[in-house]
Amino acid sequence: MLVRFMMLMLVVSVAAAFAMPEIPQKRALCSALLATALLAAAVFASSSAIASLARRLGLLLILILAVPAIYMAFQLAPIPVHGIGNPIWETASAALNAPLAERITVDVRTTVQAILHYNAVVALALLTAVVALDKQCASQLLYILVSVAAGVSGYAMLQQISGLDTRLLLVNSAVPAALGLLLSSGMMVGALEQSRRIKQRSGSALGWAAKLSLAVLAMLICLARILVGGQTSVVVAALLGMVIVLAVFAIRNWFYGIWGTAGVLATSAVLFLASFTIVPMRQDTDLTIALSRHQQAATERMLQDTAPTGLGAGAYPVVLPIHRDIGTAAARERPTAAAAIAIEMGRTFLCGLLIVTVLGAATLFRRSLLRGHDYVYASIGSGAAVSLAVLALIEDGILEYGASLLAAALFGLAFAQSRPSTASEVSYSRSSRSANGVNSRDPMNPPMRPSAFGNASVRLGLGFVAVVLIAQSAWLLTQRPHLGGLPIGQPAFSRTSIQALSSTPSKSLPAHGDLGAKIPATAQPKADETEDGTHLASLNAFADALHYSPLRGDLWLMLAAISKEQTSTRYDLIALLKLSYYTAPNDLTLLPLRLTVVFGTGSVASEPELRELIKRDVKIALADQPALRPALLAAYQSAGADGKAFADNLISELDPSYLDSMRARTSRQGSR
Repeated sequence: MLVRFMMLMLVVSVAAAFAMPEIPQKRALCSALLATALLAAAVFASSSAIASLARRLGLLLILILAVPAIYMAFQLAPIPVHGIGNPIWETASAALNAPLAERITVDVRTTVQAILHYNAVVALALLTAVVALDKQCASQLLYILVSVAAGVSGYAMLQQISGLDTRLLLVNSAVPAALGLLLSSGMMVGALEQSRRIKQRSGSALGWAAKLSLAVLAMLICLARILVGGQTSVVVAALLGMVIVLAVFAIRNWFYGIWGTAGVLATSAVLFLASFTIVPMRQDTDLTIALSRHQQAATERMLQDTAPTGLGAGAYPVVLPIHRDIGTAAARERPTAAAAIAIEMGRTFLCGLLIVTVLGAATLFRRSLLRGHDYVYASIGSGAAVSLAVLALIEDGILEYGASLLAAALFGLAFAQSRPSTASEVSYSRSSRSANGVNSRDPMNPPMRPSAFGNASVRLGLGFVAVVLIAQSAWLLTQRPHLGGLPIGQPAFSRTSIQALSSTPSKSLPAHGDLGAKIPATAQPKADETEDGTHLASLNAFADALHYSPLRGDLWLMLAAISKEQTSTRYDLIALLKLSYYTAPNDLTLLPLRLTVVFGTGSVASEPELRELIKRDVKIALADQPALRPALLAAYQSAGADGKAFADNLISELDPSYLDSMRARTSRQGSR
C-alpha cells in the first residue's frame, strides 16, 4: 500500500509539472506531493528497503547531491568581506540609502527559487529510488515514464502541427522526447531479453510482445515530435544515449570478455565522435553555445563578463536585459543549459558537473554489465547521462521544471536497480557474470553488508528533505508577489498615468514575471487614502523589491517616477535614473516612461553622463525606432519649461526638422 501511494504521488507530481502552466502554485503543489510521499517513506518504509537505499546512496553520492545546494546557499549568503560580492549591491545600497549586504548572486529571489527547484528534483529522485527497489514496481515505473514521455511528446507535436496557441504548450523543448526515446529503447531491450527467457522456458509470448509494441509506439511518437520541430541535433543526442543501451545489450549477448567489451566500446566511441560531424557547429564562439541553433548574441556577452563564481543560480533572465540588443524580445534568446549554468554558477561548477556526469555514466555502464536480468535500468541511466550532457550544449530544455523532474525519476530508477537487493540476486549476478566471461570480482558491487549509514540516519535524511519541501511549499504559497511590470505597447505615459501609478496602493501593483502586465492609466486613488500614506507605501514597495533584486531596471524607473511625481527627497533621482539605464539599457518598453520622467526633471541636464544616456534614448526614438516618436512627443508635451528646453537642445542636435514639427503640434494642442 505504501509503495502504491508513493508511486501515485510520483506520477501525479511529474504529470502536474507538465500539465499545469508555469506558476508558483504548480511548484508548490508538486513540492507538497513529494514531501508527503517522502515523509511517508521515511516513517513507514521497511528496514530492508531503507538499508537497500542506504547501500545505493553511499557517502560519495550524498556529497555529490549536496554540493549544488550548498554552493547555491553560498551564493545567497551575505559576504562580510568587501569586494568579493557582486558590485551591484554596493551601487544599489548607495542609491537606496540603505545598507545592503554583498552577495555573489545578483537576485535573491531567483536564487531561492533555484534552490527550491533543485530540492524538488533531488526529492523526486530519492522517492523514485525507494519505489524502484522492488523489481515489479521498477518495471511498472518504466512503463509509466515511457507513457508520460510519449504523451507529452505527442501532445506537443499535435499542438505544433495544428498551430494552436504556443502559450498552452506543455513543454517548449524536445528533452522529454529525447528521454522517451531512451526509455522506450530500454523497454525494447527488456522485452527482447524477456522473450529469450520465455523461449528457454516455453512460456507465453503475450507479455513481452505487448511490452515490445508499446516501446515501438512510444519510440515513434517521440521521434516524430523531435523531427516535426526540425531538431536534428536533438535526435543525434538521443541516439548517442541509445547506442549506450544497445552496446550493453550487445556485450552481454554476443561480445563476451574484455576484448569483446573493448571492441563495442571502441565502436561506440567512433560513432560518438562521428555524430558531431552531423551537428552544425559555429566557429569562433564559446563552446557552451557552439552547437545551439538559436540567437546567442546576448548570451555570448554574458559569458565574457561572468565572474568565476557565477552571477547566482536562476539569475540568467535577470541579467539578460543588460546585454540584450535594442528591441530584441527576451523570448528570442534561448541559451543552452551549459551556457546558463556557466553564467549562473561559474565555469568551474560547469566543468565539475560534466566530470560527475561522465563518472556517473561510466558507473552505471559498469553496473549494467555486472547485473543479472535487470541490467536494462542501469544502461538507460548511463545512456541518459550521455544524452543530457550533449543536450546541455544544444538547448536549455533540461533546466525546465517538467523535464528536470522526468530526468530525476529516470536516474532514481536507474540507481535503484543498478545493484541487486537480495542475496539470491547477488548470487545470480555473480553466476551470470562468470557465464558471460566477465571477471567475477566486482569492486563497485561488493557483497551485501550492513550500511555505514544506519536505518535511523537514512530515515532522518528523508524526513529532512520532506521538511524542506514542506517549507518550500509554504514559502511559494505565502510569498508576496514580486513587484514590477510596466505596460508594453502603449505609445506614451501621460502625467495623469504616472500620478495614478504613484498613488496606486502597493497591494494592487502588478506582479513580477511578465513585463506585459497592464497598468490602467485611469486608475485613481481611493478617496479615503491619504496622499502621504499612499506615497510612502508605493516608495517602500518598490524599494523593498530592489533590496532583493537590484538588477530590475523597471523597478528603478518606477521608483524614480514616483519620487519625481511626489517630489520626494528620500532618494537621489539622478542615481535612480542612472541605475534604470544601466540595468535595462535596451528595453524599449521602458523608454516612454523614462523620457517622461527625465523631461519632467530639470536637474538631469546638469549631469553629463545621464545627459548622454538620455540622448541615446532620443536618438533611438527618432532614428532607429520611429514607432516610438509618439512617446517622445507625449513626453515633450508633458514636460515643464526646463524639460522642454532640455529636449529642444537634444532633438535639435539629432533631427531639427522633427523638432519644428513637434513644436508646431504642441502649439496647436495648447491653443485648443
